[in-house]
Amino acid sequence: MSIANDNPSAAELARLADTARWLAKLRWVAALGQLLTVAFVALILRVPLLWLPLGLLIGVTFVSNAAFVGWLRSGAGFSACQPPAGHAPAGQAPAGQAPSTWGRLSGLPHVLGGIMLLDLVVLTAMLYFSGGPTNPFVIFYFVNVALSGVVLTPRWAWLVNGVAIVAVVLLSIWHQPMNELRDSERLLPLLGLPQAPIATLGGLVAFVACSTVIVTFTTRLTTELRANERLRRRAEALRARSEKLEALGTLAAGAAHELATPLGTIAVVARELERHLETSTSTKDTGALADVELIRSELERCRAILDRMSFKAGQASASDVRTITGAELVAAVQNELPTPERLKIEWLPGANGAKLQAPVETLAQSLRAVVMNAVDASPPGETVRMRMDVSGKMLRIEIIDRGAGMPPDVAARAGEPFFTTKPTGQGMGLGLFLARSVVERLEGQLTIYSELGVGTTVTIELPRSDR
Repeated sequence: MSIANDNPSAAELARLADTARWLAKLRWVAALGQLLTVAFVALILRVPLLWLPLGLLIGVTFVSNAAFVGWLRSGAGFSACQPPAGHAPAGQAPAGQAPSTWGRLSGLPHVLGGIMLLDLVVLTAMLYFSGGPTNPFVIFYFVNVALSGVVLTPRWAWLVNGVAIVAVVLLSIWHQPMNELRDSERLLPLLGLPQAPIATLGGLVAFVACSTVIVTFTTRLTTELRANERLRRRAEALRARSEKLEALGTLAAGAAHELATPLGTIAVVARELERHLETSTSTKDTGALADVELIRSELERCRAILDRMSFKAGQASASDVRTITGAELVAAVQNELPTPERLKIEWLPGANGAKLQAPVETLAQSLRAVVMNAVDASPPGETVRMRMDVSGKMLRIEIIDRGAGMPPDVAARAGEPFFTTKPTGQGMGLGLFLARSVVERLEGQLTIYSELGVGTTVTIELPRSDR
């Protein structure tokens, strides 16, 4: 949460807004703690205190925090403010952020600096009226300094540190003494005393309160920093994957364009050859005609695949997104499988009618690639199981083969672009990569579990959209 410079970026200001709300809660606790401490010391321990100045100072904390909370709530953009996609120049509102809200948000570091200086002044005044540096709660200067170093900009943090040093020096020179805090027994071991001095007990309470505040704040800070780091790494991984997909899309579109002409030529030649065989005066060669028919059908299949490649270029078409059921998705997967008889579907309760929003053709093509990988890995004639299940808000698809399996190091790399365990010329290593990319774009998850000699299970979880 620390602001590294005096011109925070948009993302830093957004995080600082969240810290400001947390700091306001902390000030409520601090003011209430001051009030209870003063009441306990005066009413229970019966130590004479200057009620009026101490009460007024506590009132300053309550009133200032109420004003601070009101100021935060009046900025309508605080609760909805999120780090924008890019960093706007310092002092400028990011795209989509109202200028008035951004102006209030950009002034937040100065408001926080003023608030923490006010708390320092209030603490100094309260210590002045209650024993000065002999008061065990003087340790709370470290709370103020520690929080300022974490929350404020460097300039404000050093200012708070300087004011704290000056305040301690002044308290060492001028303060209202308290006889209860001058007890020489406060420096002796408690075991040798009939009862613990008030100053000693106060020192223990002050240390517990001070350490608790610091640890609570710093652990919250480190937790948030770890969460932000995880989000940043995930965003970077998604961006890198998107860049790879764009490159693959460009490659696919180029390949589709370049291959269209020779495939068209082959189709024309095959058609002419078929006509020649059909009109030949010699005995018809049925085997040759069957081979030509096979060539033409495979050419049509290749051209259909190239048309999809050139149209989609590896990306999900927004116009293709619609609501489908689990049964419709499986039917789309089976539609163009070369060997549909080798895929066995297992339906668990609820999966058949489970609905999801997805680009049908793109998702089906991705699942088909996973199924074909499983078929290739399986022994000849062995079936591949596709188990459809519902797990909470997710539709779970398990594609299970009983092939040779993969060692852990190979399974860990499965899904990387152009990484394949197939023999040269039988695969490019893009099927799992594209499938994972499509699934993650749909906010789903693809995981791979493989065991040597047992087989491989690819689990795909997709968010349901059941109404």
